Amino acid sequence: MARAKVTHSSDAVQITFKGDPRNPEPSTAVIRFPGGHLELSRCTDGSYWAHLEVVSPENVVDSRVDYTVEAHRTLGEIPRLPMANQVKKIALKVSNAVAHFDPDA
Repeated sequence: MARAKVTHSSDAVQITFKGDPRNPEPSTAVIRFPGGHLELSRCTDGSYWAHLEVVSPENVVDSRVDYTVEAHRTLGEIPRLPMANQVKKIALKVSNAVAHFDPDA
């Protein structure tokens, strides 16, 4: 059975996917919360799609995209998402271009 590493503390839970084919992991993890869910899905090429979906865009009360320090200097301030109250889903596809697994990333 594929298992993810789940770590609990007094006020948090962490689910760790290492992407090591020698240790089977679930292909998808879902975190449900009132108003939406987060989904992490591994692709066949080893990359991951991370999705955040809300039940109703009217529940989105604020939004932002954080950039690298260099980009932040260029932008001057963190831009708000246009029409944030109409956003239903945001997704990023992430590959492991780093040569090692960083559990703190």
